[in-house]
Amino acid sequence: MIKISKSKLPPNIIIRREEDYRSKEILTVMQQDFYNKCYICEEKYPTSINVEHLRSVKNYEHLKYKWENLFYACFHCNKIKGSSYDHIIDCTKEDPEIYIMMCFNTYPTYYVEVVDRVNSTENEKTKELLDKVYNGAGTPLSKVESDNLKNKISNELKKFIEYTESYLNESDVKLKVVYWKKIKEMLSRESNFAGFKRSMVIQDKELSQHFRELLNDK
Repeated sequence: MIKISKSKLPPNIIIRREEDYRSKEILTVMQQDFYNKCYICEEKYPTSINVEHLRSVKNYEHLKYKWENLFYACFHCNKIKGSSYDHIIDCTKEDPEIYIMMCFNTYPTYYVEVVDRVNSTENEKTKELLDKVYNGAGTPLSKVESDNLKNKISNELKKFIEYTESYLNESDVKLKVVYWKKIKEMLSRESNFAGFKRSMVIQDKELSQHFRELLNDK
């Protein structure tokens, strides 16, 4: 999860029905605000899109048409979240990086671990949700979906590691600038699975020394 700066609802748009928050106008704004990513798993350009309610309609029906409660999510994450995770970190109001880190373990199998940075009442529910999203929610179908997701994260992190190693080992100044720009793009909040790459920089002393300043994007 990453920090999202959500726009104000355009004054010419009124949300009174489900069709309203699934309209082209609303989806266009949400795509821009959420960088075309699911706000939970951070997959960019997911094939299945839902307009998700941070506070579920089942438990907070009065918030069903509130712009502040509408989020951009993929089907996989929305299905797992349901009405059981109403009190996760609100990434439009808080920066998840302050509270948690995303750790991608590769041995003996791919496994995602969400680690506390600061204690918060929302942390436990957020960690529990992300664990199910990335590691499986107890059904064969969710396991397949989670495995596919982890394979995509692994490929993204391999590219990131390749660029950082190339930068650190390169002596040619011009080439170092090229790698720096690529690393900057990959650490941007709008990049695919940015939370994992940004967490790598936060956790690793050498990476932090060289690239911590690139985490200050808005």
